[in-house]
Amino acid sequence: MDRPRSCGATHVNRETDARQIVINDVSAAPHLLPSRQDTIVIGVLTLPFLLNDFANIFVRDYRLWLAIDYGFVKALPLALILYFLRAQRISYSDLGIQRIGFARFIAWSFSLTAVGIFLDQFGSRFFAVLLPDTRLGGMPKITNPLLDQIDLYLGLALVAVVEEVIFRGLYFTLLSRHIASRIAVLTFSAVTFGLIHWSLGLSAIVNSAIIGAVFMICIWRTGSVLPTIVAHFFVNYVAFSGLLQKL
Repeated sequence: MDRPRSCGATHVNRETDARQIVINDVSAAPHLLPSRQDTIVIGVLTLPFLLNDFANIFVRDYRLWLAIDYGFVKALPLALILYFLRAQRISYSDLGIQRIGFARFIAWSFSLTAVGIFLDQFGSRFFAVLLPDTRLGGMPKITNPLLDQIDLYLGLALVAVVEEVIFRGLYFTLLSRHIASRIAVLTFSAVTFGLIHWSLGLSAIVNSAIIGAVFMICIWRTGSVLPTIVAHFFVNYVAFSGLLQKL
């Protein structure tokens, strides 16, 4: 009588062990899934910016260039972000859309704008002299005054929002889940941000990367991209409007 009980106990133990293995495998699986999912989200949202620079090289008609630009690095990323939000792949907080105190918002916005304009205006000239000219193309001149003004305000506002929520907010949040070093996260984000300006040459890549690193400090310290969106807009506005040259 003892023998059957022993066999039964062994059978139960084996079943218990098997169930435990399955449970362990299931509980371990989600640790792999977020990493792959985050990589897909970052890759899908980054790729349009890298591909869009081909328009700077091959497109000379400003109307076609605007259509590609607004479609590829404005409408498409926004649509993808909305899709990922609806699919609950990301959240608004992942994008760095967080409210901060008014005084902090003003202080960070003003500081980043001042530093960003300085780096953009003087850093670009410095690196243009220091580094070889590898520029492959650029934005064609918009000769229609109305379209030029629309692009100057609406276009730059959309660029500021889209690029900041992706390359500052999302990059910081998703990379921080898998990379312990904040410096490594900052560096990776900054280098990628520089590379999406590849058609403008090595000097633009380096200068954009430095500005991206400075802006990343803001979300590092505040958790919000709202100040960087404001600063990004004004840095680009000064650059494209020729405001400093008019003063």
